[in-house]
Amino acid sequence: MIPRKTYLYLMPLCLLLAEGLSSAKAFPVFELPATDGKTYSNENFEEHEFVCIIMYSNHCTISQSFDSLIKKLADYFERKDSVLLLVSPNDEKAIIPDELAFSDVGDSFLEMKIRALKRNFNFPYLYDGSSRMISSQLNAKTTPHAFLFNKERDLIYSGRIGDYNEPENLEKSDLFQMVAGYHPGKETNVVRTKVHGTAIKTKEDVKLADQVRIRYANESVRIRRIKEETLDFFIRYNGSKPSLYHVWTHENKENRENLLALSGMFKVFRKRGVRFYTVNLDEDERLGLVSLENAQLSATNFLLSGNEVKNLLRHIPEGSTRTTPFTVIFDHHGKVIYAKIGLLDPLICKELIVETLKD
Repeated sequence: MIPRKTYLYLMPLCLLLAEGLSSAKAFPVFELPATDGKTYSNENFEEHEFVCIIMYSNHCTISQSFDSLIKKLADYFERKDSVLLLVSPNDEKAIIPDELAFSDVGDSFLEMKIRALKRNFNFPYLYDGSSRMISSQLNAKTTPHAFLFNKERDLIYSGRIGDYNEPENLEKSDLFQMVAGYHPGKETNVVRTKVHGTAIKTKEDVKLADQVRIRYANESVRIRRIKEETLDFFIRYNGSKPSLYHVWTHENKENRENLLALSGMFKVFRKRGVRFYTVNLDEDERLGLVSLENAQLSATNFLLSGNEVKNLLRHIPEGSTRTTPFTVIFDHHGKVIYAKIGLLDPLICKELIVETLKD
């Protein structure tokens, strides 16, 4: 008999080798961590009537559109003495910044925990990005993709979660209808529907993503001295997209964290037209340029004196005893949606930007 740990290691490899011979129909063997702090294996679900596995990606817009339906389905499965498992199959290192422009979080295990908490996922959300135990055995290529297994753990459904035009409609979900109309003991062919979404990213895609990140890291970083009228023009005519301004000096102790966070957000959201500006108040431009270069922050970087930025600093929250570092975000109507002195919060900033871009 093959030891269980050896079996868990060999099973995905064996199925990959046999991938061209037949479609995956067997219930996968796995042992994976979940966002609730537990580790789940296939043995945890042996007594359930149905087990539904949904391939889901945090950064995939179509996956996100089904969040409400997934929670409805999870509740329905629980009432049927069944279970829904959400599985993230992406290797987060294989995702390039541009692909994160429609989400406040990426696909790392930590960010999965954030998504689960914020969206109130009350079902197992498993991380499969490193081992690909489940996604390889199911030959999954796209998120979102649902796989439904009956009591005997035969695959009976493979396809979309619901209607792409009405993603919250439970009655229009082929997956729901499959469970609701299923008759045990009656021979049933596997129902397959087309899936649309985002390609699953694996270790094979990391090299390309690294090349993109290197190219972004090598972008020129410049800072230019401007006058107050120029800054006011940019503030007044911010266009139809959100804009972020960060006012700072080289003496701010938060510079490293803030500038790195801004660099990351800039590389993600510039694809969608979000404008990022840094406003350095030092007299010597070399002081600020070094910090910007270290952060690889190739956004629009300005230099002007501190008494010429009153149209930004007037948005500082009441009671603040400092003026820098200060971060303010305007929506596409010019309304302030974020104003913070000190260390900025990238998660809140990204969430606000993503929500504003939906309008």
